[in-house]
Amino acid sequence: MTDVHDLHIWGMSTTDVALTVHLVRPTGDDDHGLLRSACDTLETRFGIAHAILQVERGSDVHACRLAPSHVI
Repeated sequence: MTDVHDLHIWGMSTTDVALTVHLVRPTGDDDHGLLRSACDTLETRFGIAHAILQVERGSDVHACRLAPSHVI
């Protein structure tokens, strides 16, 4: 991965947590494996079982409008 942006984490209830995020990759190598690994890690390490991950290609030509340069 080359970048992570538009990250949101919130409580859905007193026990459930949700997460959404955009992941930027320079190539399309095994997106399914990346998503599976990331979701497994989020659940194991942080207890986040409801995750939505969007994979984007790392390209200035098609930069995500939700990743402005002034946002860290």
